[in-house]
Amino acid sequence: MTLDDDVGRLARTRPFSLLPREAVQLIAFACEKRRLKAGDTLFLAGENADFGYFVHSGAIALLADGAKLGGERRVGAGALIGESALYTQTARRVGARAAEDAVVMPIPRETFRRVLAEFPAGAERIRAELAHRTHLLVDGLEAARVKSFEGPAAPRPRAAQ
Repeated sequence: MTLDDDVGRLARTRPFSLLPREAVQLIAFACEKRRLKAGDTLFLAGENADFGYFVHSGAIALLADGAKLGGERRVGAGALIGESALYTQTARRVGARAAEDAVVMPIPRETFRRVLAEFPAGAERIRAELAHRTHLLVDGLEAARVKSFEGPAAPRPRAAQ
């Protein structure tokens, strides 16, 4: 697979889709792919998360710590695992292992941050998207709270921002 193929795949996945092509090219060039055999562990639940992982091919099983066998979620080519690790220090909430032979691209947080520093307009688009997703999450939580305490009812207005 060529660098242009890597760039094209990354550019179709959020948050990379919000960046200019040149920024995605830098990420693709700076990050080396890693081949996994079926059953190989990518990371364990609870580990520090310093990388996001872009799945190039194959499938990765995500399994919550203590979950029963068969209770995993599978993601395939084009998925980004651990997006939050690109933005901030965090711990893995789930473990990941190759469900079949797979190729992933580990994307270090530091690499992603350096690219954002070089492309501030792209960084602003990502910030705006994260803010929008956070608002949707808060609205959904508020609606669930209202429904759980009051039964079906109209949600309360949000506080001024």
